[in-house]
Amino acid sequence: MLLDHVDIACPSKVNLTLSVGSPRPDGFHPIASWMVATRFGDQLAIKRLDEGPSRFDLSFAADAPGARRGSLPGAIPGVDWPLEKDLAWRAHALMEAHVGRDLPVHMTLSKRIPTGAGLGGGSSDAAGMLVGLKRLFALDLQRDELVSLARKLGSDVAFLVYAVEGSPSALAFGLGDQIEPKAMKGPVDLVLIFPGVGCPTAQVYKTFDRLDAGGQRNGLQEAKVRALAELYPVSAEELFNDLAEPACQVQPCLGELRGQLARELGQPVHVTGSGSTLFVVAAGADDAARIAQKAGKIAGVVALETRTI
Repeated sequence: MLLDHVDIACPSKVNLTLSVGSPRPDGFHPIASWMVATRFGDQLAIKRLDEGPSRFDLSFAADAPGARRGSLPGAIPGVDWPLEKDLAWRAHALMEAHVGRDLPVHMTLSKRIPTGAGLGGGSSDAAGMLVGLKRLFALDLQRDELVSLARKLGSDVAFLVYAVEGSPSALAFGLGDQIEPKAMKGPVDLVLIFPGVGCPTAQVYKTFDRLDAGGQRNGLQEAKVRALAELYPVSAEELFNDLAEPACQVQPCLGELRGQLARELGQPVHVTGSGSTLFVVAAGADDAARIAQKAGKIAGVVALETRTI
């Protein structure tokens, strides 16, 4: 039976650990990462239409962190990229091509995840679209088939397909597209800190390559990533991200903010993905609320508490 509409929560992702290897001959970097999805995210609504053309409405939610500069008070910040560049739009086009027919929809996407934040916002929207179309049109597609499509859209999309479908913690290998679901022993409370700048992923990797000239760093640490994913409570002191230093070199203000917060909070402050979002592991919901409030006062940045799904 066909549904009339579906609502999909598109979660942000956090790399609790991220090990990056030296580039392969094709220029891409192998990774090993423990990735988790959080309750903070975008909201996707897809309504099935009887006929085309499809319609796509995208906007940032009024409470989205890091509102666009120049927005009028109370205005909803707008999306400033072409529709054809949007990953949810591309996921819809890819699915139509895959099934060989039109899938007319009216999509409404309310975004909260900032762009260039290392939280996988666009990737999560794409994953939500793939899963949503499967449900809306009762498409006979297995998860492996969705993941195969996800690989064509970006390195984080495969994990986020798993997350949207109910596996919000996983180990990611290869180019981020080899996913091993990893059940968590309990939720992790986190504070996300938004510095107000973005980190271009390509620049961060280019800086990583410069710092890793000759491959003299630690190399790919798959065993360490697997070991840390076994620990609960999560060991905040042992979490690591090989892209943290390159991200802070690309955006020096990020490194300054990270250092300031670590000193003032008295605990580790981590970078997720290629930046720019920082995160702190909290001891519980109350502790997360306290850290978020203190971080905001210390640095005058947006900080919010969330929890893994």
